[in-house]
This record gives sequence, C-alpha cells and structure tokens, in this order.
Amino acid sequence: MSENLILFSTGVFINSRNNHDYTLLTKIIPDVAFPGFEAFMSDYYADRQDEFEAAVKVILQAKENGAVFPVMHMNQRIGTLISRNGHGDIDNAFNIFEFNCKYAVKFGVELLVLHLWGGQDSDKNIDINIKTFPKLKAIADKYNLTLTVENVVCNTHKPLEHMKKLWDLYGGDIKFTVDVRHAEFHKSLIETCESSFLWENNLVRHLHISDYGGGHMNWEKFLGNNTPITFGTVDFDYVFSFLKSIKYTGSITIENTRISDSGDLVYNFNKAYEFVKNGLKR
Repeated sequence: MSENLILFSTGVFINSRNNHDYTLLTKIIPDVAFPGFEAFMSDYYADRQDEFEAAVKVILQAKENGAVFPVMHMNQRIGTLISRNGHGDIDNAFNIFEFNCKYAVKFGVELLVLHLWGGQDSDKNIDINIKTFPKLKAIADKYNLTLTVENVVCNTHKPLEHMKKLWDLYGGDIKFTVDVRHAEFHKSLIETCESSFLWENNLVRHLHISDYGGGHMNWEKFLGNNTPITFGTVDFDYVFSFLKSIKYTGSITIENTRISDSGDLVYNFNKAYEFVKNGLKR
C-alpha cells in the first residue's frame, strides 16, 4: 500500500471559539508531524467575504513556511441553502461555491469536500440537491479542482442511499469523501465499506477520521459532543483493515482535536497522525 497523505482539518482548531485566529497555523507548523491541512471554509466568512483576506494572508504565509493545503472543505452553508431551497438560496449557494473555488486555487488545493445537502432540512427534498450537482461540478472543473461529495448525516434516509443515486445518475463524474463518524451516526459504517459501487469504481478519493459516541441517529451526541478518537464506537481496527484490503491510496484528514485525555493540540494531532499511519501499516 502506498503512503497515504494524512492531513489535519483547520476547522477543528480555527473557529468561532478563538475568533477564527488563523495565526494558530503558523504556531503549530514547526511541531506537527506533517504540516498538511484540509482548509476548512467557515460559514462565518460566507457573509463576510471581504474579511477573509486577512486569513488568506496568514494561509499564504503558512505555505511559504512549508505548509500544504491539498484539500478544502467548502462552506457547509452551500448544502444548507440547497436543502432549504428558498427564494435565491440555490443561486447564493452557487456564488459561495465559486468563492471557495477561487481561493482553493490560491491555496494550492486539488480536492474539494462538499456538503451537497445539510442543515435541518437535510435530505427532505434530496432530488433538488442531486440535480444541482452537474452545475457545481462544472464550476469546479473550470478551476481544475476535483469535487467530492461527503456522506453527510441525514434526517430522512441514510447518506449511502443518496450516494448510490448520485452514482446511478452521474457515473464516473461523481466522487466521494467518506466520513467514518457520519457513517457511524447512521450505524452504516460496515455497509458503507461493503458497498462495492463505491470502492470498485474508485469513487472514494478522501476520508475523514473522527469518532462518535452515541446511538443510531442520536443528534444530541453528534452535535454536542466531540468524542475523542478511539473513545467512541467507530471500529477503527475494521476501518484500517478494510482500507488495507482495498489498497486505498487516497488522502485522509483527521477531524478531531483529541485522541487522548490531554488538552495539548499538537500532542493530540501527532498522536492521531501516528495512530492513522500505524493503523494502515499493521
């Protein structure tokens, strides 16, 4: 198995709790196991695009200092707007999507992670969400970016059902990011790994690693508790064994600030990095 690119999500340590302080990037770069990041586009900037320029300067400086940003997690509001589908919502979603793409190019991003559905409305009218995909892909293609749709949690059906519908409609044009936490929320992690259409057709290009400590579709546990990696119900032995069996070569992002009782960010990132790296080798 070739060496997988293991990244850290900026969204788990740069957020509203620290006033979106991107200077944290420059502070941790010297000490993390690998300065590779999935750039998380906060919804805070979806309405404040001019303010984002200050963050951009820090990100570009981090690149000069050796950081890489091969993956971008796009504004989650894109999927929320499409699901809500009120007056002007979908056009707004397209505008935010393109805003993300423009900066993705500046950051050196190659792969995009998209919530195609989301928010409280989630998948109540999933056909509307699915119909927007070709236009979103056309925008991504214009910027030479690989668009992947994440298996985002749903209210009505399992994300896997929507992923299958996307595959049936769009074939090889569709690519996915699989988040093990989201799959575990629906108690469909094993089903996701056993879905041959995903893996035999090389549709999964990216993974998110985090954990979940609740029962089937327990929203309180999902939204209100950041369960440390290995402290929840995700069977990581199974996950790593499966990935090795299919010789998975895609990238992986750690989407959690903790894998221990320690509160030290760099310690947890490095410990999680080794956990993933060693898990793929065992």
